[in-house]
Amino acid sequence: MIVLDTKKVDELIEILNKELAIYDDILKLSAKKTDVIVNGDVSELVNITRMEQSMVPQIGKLESERMQLVEQIAVLLNIKAEELTLTVLEKQLPGEQKVKLADCRKKLSDTINELKEANALNSKLIKNSLDYIDFSINVLTSAGASGNNYINSGVSQEPGRKNLFDMKL
Repeated sequence: MIVLDTKKVDELIEILNKELAIYDDILKLSAKKTDVIVNGDVSELVNITRMEQSMVPQIGKLESERMQLVEQIAVLLNIKAEELTLTVLEKQLPGEQKVKLADCRKKLSDTINELKEANALNSKLIKNSLDYIDFSINVLTSAGASGNNYINSGVSQEPGRKNLFDMKL
């Protein structure tokens, strides 16, 4: 086992915990977003989306810092940075750091999986809402259509189809 610079590993754990905190906040917003979508509160949905978008640069900054640390640790371990995963790193660490990193990895993985599930649910809810709106518009716009209005010569007697909405796209 190679002895690592414990300060670098502690910095990595700190960055991962900061990322975890942001992902936890995004997960809470996603749960709130589900309720907002179900209730049809579009203005609140916009607010939540803005809050989520404001967190993206924070995650990007932390990811950049994390990648730099991973590269530095990879050099110390004499392996390529692309090959250095948290699991590989755990095997190189002594007791307490190993436990901290494993715990952090598990929490991050669980949170990201929950976030994926919440996003999938929200996507389905939004798609269902859009399908319902599309269906409703189709029903409303075809409400003015009449049945078969043919005269003896077989020519349609419809004076012109009238729609509920007069809209130009």
